[in-house]
Amino acid sequence: MPNIKELMMSAQGIIKADSIITNANLVSVTTGEIIENASIAIYKGIITRVLNKEEDINNYIGYRTKIIDARNNYVMPGFIESHIHIESSLLNVREFGKLEVIHGVTTVIADPHEIGNVLGYEGVKLFIEESKYALPRIYFEVPSCVPAVDINKGLDSGGKIINNDDIREMMKSEKIIGLGEVMDFESVLQGEKEMLERIEIAKSSNKVIEGHAPLLNKEKLDSYLIAGASSDHESSIVEEALEKVRKGMYVFMREGSAWKNLNELSELITNYKIDSRRLILVADDINVVDLVENGHLDYLINRAIELGIDPIKSIQMVTINPAEHLHIDDKIGIIAPGRYADLVFSENLNKININTTIIEGEVVYKDGKIIAKNKSDNFIYPKYASNTINLNRFNEEDILIKVKDDLREVNTNIIKAIPGSSLTEKVVEELPVKKGFVSSDIERNIMHIAVVDRHHASGNIGKGFVKNLGIERGAIAQTIAHDTHNLIIAGYDVKDMITASKYVIESNGGIAYVDKGKLVSIVKLPIAGLINNSSYGEVYKELKQLEESLSAAGGSLNSVFMTLGLISLPVIPELRITDKGLVDVMKGKIIDPINRAQW
Repeated sequence: MPNIKELMMSAQGIIKADSIITNANLVSVTTGEIIENASIAIYKGIITRVLNKEEDINNYIGYRTKIIDARNNYVMPGFIESHIHIESSLLNVREFGKLEVIHGVTTVIADPHEIGNVLGYEGVKLFIEESKYALPRIYFEVPSCVPAVDINKGLDSGGKIINNDDIREMMKSEKIIGLGEVMDFESVLQGEKEMLERIEIAKSSNKVIEGHAPLLNKEKLDSYLIAGASSDHESSIVEEALEKVRKGMYVFMREGSAWKNLNELSELITNYKIDSRRLILVADDINVVDLVENGHLDYLINRAIELGIDPIKSIQMVTINPAEHLHIDDKIGIIAPGRYADLVFSENLNKININTTIIEGEVVYKDGKIIAKNKSDNFIYPKYASNTINLNRFNEEDILIKVKDDLREVNTNIIKAIPGSSLTEKVVEELPVKKGFVSSDIERNIMHIAVVDRHHASGNIGKGFVKNLGIERGAIAQTIAHDTHNLIIAGYDVKDMITASKYVIESNGGIAYVDKGKLVSIVKLPIAGLINNSSYGEVYKELKQLEESLSAAGGSLNSVFMTLGLISLPVIPELRITDKGLVDVMKGKIIDPINRAQW
């Protein structure tokens, strides 16, 4: 922030404005009204005056003052993405930032626990450093669960560990705004010392504490809230979300690439008629194809409007609501004196279409073109960031489940994916046995699935079956497997699974789709096995080709790649798989994929 006295002098017209936006239909998110023909004076990136149409702007115009005519436009505060994992876009921080400003996002709150799980504290520091050169303002939240589950519980091996000393050190950074989603809610509920200590570290640093509480309710939810969690982005049922809002939580209504909860949760406003000020729109995970083709928070606002939510309420859910939640409404989220001049223009309020994005008074995007350049393109990822594949060789039998040779079929615990949801279901079905190994069933869309430790060369391989993933043939392998990001493989034919894995390993990480022994498409992700360092246009082309390949196989990009990536996360009910085996999340234990008691 510039000197307060200078800003005050600018507000009085003694120091002239650097720029003035005139003829604005200003969206007041504090009062829920449109102020017509308003003017906004800006000095050193800060709003110093907001004038109504009766007030004379000439007192604020000097010979260097730039006039920006907003005629026929609604002018809104810059949008705030409150909860996102940049890694899910498959882009580096700078390229992700370019797409953000195109869609009116001027502030991003990122939880870098994906790169943190692969590269640890050093990975988080890389993202923080790179963000200094990106176009939008980017804050980070310290990953609270790296790994997602304490390795002593034996549910997952984990890549790296971010401990409480690391968290305490990171909290000192001006780029850190809070403690990232506390996924291991069981550790919180059990009052485990280390988990409660990291929450206290955040409290003592005056940082917000983000929650992750799928299906938590009643006394468990109350206990979680007492610990300090202030938000939740895992609500998928309207009654679940309503309880959380009534108990003071901010509910993040998520609509990303694969997890789509907005349709259900919009009923909080349209049906239950509750006050929307504790509701926030977020994407959580969104890939580059959706960012390029659909948009980001502009798309979410439009979806909310389509579902019957008032346009201004929809805009509040990406401006003042998140700003108040994060305790930074004195800086952003409102068009008012003393706030950063983060502004976006749209000619239509009922269907947002961003034509101008301004950050701290600078036009960074206008009429389809990015005007500003990244602050630097000299950021280079170190070599160790591209050397994260460390696994033992494995063959076909290593990813199959062996049973008695004389069996014809076995009763099997199967992970059932739910399209558009982060949840899974546990289903039990009979699967055929061939030559002593349990087989997939293409007619019922039941695939082999395996997770291979790619961090420690331990030889750990978790094996099981997944239903309803979406593709009708072939196999897919990827190093995106939340949150430890081991190698995860799914397919009908184990030969295809092995071939897909080889392509991914040779690329130092990525996503490969193979059918009948041939590579159909590949997205190379050499940085931590999570992101590609190329331009967003180049990464978009690779991922788009994968999407088209999966579509030809009867599936979709989001239902296969995004859903598969979450099937190894043992903190979301009901059934998951890690390199340690099949995980019953609510029981917190490894279970046998085969019900052997039947023998």
